[in-house]
Amino acid sequence: MRSREWTLERRASTLVNTVQGVMASEGRKLFAIEGDGLITTCRRSAFFSDDDEFASRDIEVICRREKEIHAIARFREWDTCHGFFTGGRDLVMSADASSQADYECAEMLMDHWGEDDHPLESWEPLIIFDRLVIAVPDAGIWPALTAAIDKAFKRRGGTLVLKAFPLEWEGAADGRPVGDEPMFARRLSAMRRLYRRKLGMQDIPENEEGWMWKAVGHPMPPNPTRVGQPEARNLEFEDT
Repeated sequence: MRSREWTLERRASTLVNTVQGVMASEGRKLFAIEGDGLITTCRRSAFFSDDDEFASRDIEVICRREKEIHAIARFREWDTCHGFFTGGRDLVMSADASSQADYECAEMLMDHWGEDDHPLESWEPLIIFDRLVIAVPDAGIWPALTAAIDKAFKRRGGTLVLKAFPLEWEGAADGRPVGDEPMFARRLSAMRRLYRRKLGMQDIPENEEGWMWKAVGHPMPPNPTRVGQPEARNLEFEDT
């Protein structure tokens, strides 16, 4: 059983790393929302592409009271470069060049959406909710975050996806599957309930890894059963 001290230390380390990442980012200020003493700022980078088929950009939402950071949320927005979708396998290849998290998300989409109803087939972007770090519990964070998501993404629409995963468990498995840890399972279940209640996220059917989704625009929902496309998978990506 992990101790409370272990959990608090891991969360503190995650906050420090996330703050350092925000300070080093090159995003420009997009807007700021003020309410009940909480200032919520959104910054966004320019689109970047490795292959001229898909491009991505980072979005950061920072909630402060005066100068103290209360929460940081990070998103990655993916879109097609030329206005048409070339296929889920092509997105997997592009995402693999970006990060492990984006790669896993692109593979998940292949399992739960068909090629004809893939989120990027909607002419709207894919929005990956990469992480949320709450440094200071504050009742105003969730309304501020919801307002920031609406303001940042509502105009273009899209499919918002996230993987509910307790950040203190990143790299903490010690060679064991984290799913075998009772403490992890309880925390994951609590996070999924929280995201349903606070952000209106929905569970992706037949998914044990914590993936959730929400329509920001007009995308097709995931299939009620896992579609999977094993025959289309290139084996060189299986071990990444």
